[in-house]
This record gives sequence, structure tokens and C-alpha cells, in this order.
Amino acid sequence: MSQSITRSQGSENGIDFYRWTLTIDGEQAAILDAHTSGLILNVATFAGHERQGFARELYETADADLGLLHIPAWGRTFEGSEFADAMGGQTMDDEQAAAILGLDLDEVTGA
Repeated sequence: MSQSITRSQGSENGIDFYRWTLTIDGEQAAILDAHTSGLILNVATFAGHERQGFARELYETADADLGLLHIPAWGRTFEGSEFADAMGGQTMDDEQAAAILGLDLDEVTGA
């Protein structure tokens, strides 16, 4: 079994990000996207590769490489909250996260 992690750059909807991809025998098993500031934007483990520690491996690699920050609770899915709790680490402050994502903080927090 051949496993590797690569990093690439991208941009979507005006948001620049880095993507770490874990590949096993040429097949993508998991990805982690983070804004250039370190804000985690997305983590996905693909079918057949769940619960094997690949998301954690990507998190540890990306955190060592860039320094990661979780999105505040208002921007997380249920699974995102579980991931943040399992990984530990720091959470970006509300204002900075909303600014990066181009969101109105009062709207997303219901203030």
C-alpha cells in the first residue's frame, strides 16, 4: 500500500486556500482545505476510507505546515463540531472568521 499527502493551492468564491490530499494507491482517501490564514474550511473522508485516522493525519500535517484554526461554532456542521472536539486546537475569533468568509457576523450569530 502506497500512501502520500500532497499540498496544493486553490481559490473558490474569492477565497484562497491550501488543500492537503491523502492518497492511497493513487486514490484520494481524504482532503482538508484551509484558508491561507489557517482557518479550516472543509474536511472530507471519502467512502470506504472513514474512521481510519486519515482526517487526523491530514489535520496534524496541515497544522504543522500552516497552523490551523477551527471555525467558530456558528460556522460548523455537527460533524465539524465533532472533528474540532476530537482534534483540539484553537478556534479563530468570530470577527476574523466572518471577514475571511465574507459573512455578516450579526447574521450568522443571530445578534
